[in-house]
Amino acid sequence: MGRPERELDPDSGLIERFAHDLRHLRVAAGRPTYRIMGSRVGCSPSRLSEAAKGLRLPSLAATLDYVRACGVTDTAEWEQRWHEINGQIPQNTQTTREPEPSESAIADKVHGQEQRLSALLKVAAVIGTVLALVTATAVFIWDPVDAVPDVPTRCRSPHVTVRVPISIQPCVAVADGAVVTSLDLRAVQAVDGAVAYVWLHDIESRAPLAKTLRTCELGALAAGQASTCGPFPQEVPPGRYTTAATVEPGPRQSAPPHWRSGATGTQSQQVNTEP
Repeated sequence: MGRPERELDPDSGLIERFAHDLRHLRVAAGRPTYRIMGSRVGCSPSRLSEAAKGLRLPSLAATLDYVRACGVTDTAEWEQRWHEINGQIPQNTQTTREPEPSESAIADKVHGQEQRLSALLKVAAVIGTVLALVTATAVFIWDPVDAVPDVPTRCRSPHVTVRVPISIQPCVAVADGAVVTSLDLRAVQAVDGAVAYVWLHDIESRAPLAKTLRTCELGALAAGQASTCGPFPQEVPPGRYTTAATVEPGPRQSAPPHWRSGATGTQSQQVNTEP
């Protein structure tokens, strides 16, 4: 059994808070070993372990490998947060340039990538077969007129939040001239007292519409339990919008805490209400 990781104090500084949140993400992913995480992204387990020690800010590449190994596919929020911290910490605490990888390390990474590609190709073949069967069946049971919904809803893929072990899926739709925001949630682990924040994000101005902010106090959720925040119809001028959302520990605040740093939250696909 490996040596336990040292305790971190998220209130002691930016770097320890960053490492604390990385560890939290790993817990939400089911506590995979660093060896398993390394095999998922083709890098050494020690590199991932070092990223979560909290002694120095890891490189951006190591950070993104870590979050991808925890199952996060949309890494934009983590990348933005890394740049924010990297710009705030003193120069002498920043990470140094990583040494060039050895030939054996490169070979290991290439081998890992080849294994993942082979597995993906097998999965793609299975999916292709299933889709072919579904399409063949749909010829007899699918009415193309009835299948087109009056109110198309656009959602993003589920995403595990940074500070609370909850998977969120923000959605947006247009109905009766209003833009409708909603958020589907599923607890990865037991959660008690978290708050969901949902709002419209204006694509043109690249800013949240504060007047559209809605909150949901989630209460106690068991692991695997689902919940929904919304739907919330919003009267807004014609434009292009997404639903943005985040889940934070309670108590409820007047605005999402990360608005102060300019972060945009996890966003749905966009809708266009312009004529």
